Amino acid sequence: MIWQNLLKTTAASLVLSLGFISGGQVLAKTVTYDFQVNRLTGILAGQTFDGYVKFDDSFLTGQGNEYITSSEQGLSLLFNFYGGPYDETNDPLNRTQVSFINGKPKTIYFRGNYDTYPEIPYTFAFSSYSSKDGINFKFVDFSYFFDERPELGVLSGGYGEGKVVFFNSETGDPISVPEPSSVIGICAIAMGLILKRKVNYLEKTTK
Repeated sequence: MIWQNLLKTTAASLVLSLGFISGGQVLAKTVTYDFQVNRLTGILAGQTFDGYVKFDDSFLTGQGNEYITSSEQGLSLLFNFYGGPYDETNDPLNRTQVSFINGKPKTIYFRGNYDTYPEIPYTFAFSSYSSKDGINFKFVDFSYFFDERPELGVLSGGYGEGKVVFFNSETGDPISVPEPSSVIGICAIAMGLILKRKVNYLEKTTK
């Protein structure tokens, strides 16, 4: 009788444990969105550059404004640009984000650490503030600035802006994997951009 009760208790505990594990799992799907930077102004006018973002869609509810980050949710980014490709590891502060509205990607946030790459004659940023006169700034999807570096084949400096367009290219089949019980620290990071090289360029051209 004692052994029967013990077996029942063990079996019940096992069922509860398996139920808890199963309940803690959700169907996760790796989703990839391709994107293109186009409608460029300035010295890159007429050119286009592409890339993609990849993430686990279980971090999205599909409702309202949401964010997925490289530091919290393992967001991956790759962008093919001059001297690239660049990915989320090129941001030393791990600030790369994608914002979503009702489950659809809206905005990319990315900054590179250009100070550690003095041989690169340009800077670029997603979701930045751009200004033609250095005074009146406006929010743009993408901005860039090129130094004048004849020794690197860049004969004239300049800056411009671009538009980011996403393309839905979901990949991967749903698989059952353990998911975190909660997601902490998802927030929008306000990252206004003042490009030092751009300021220097404006100072040179106005002298």
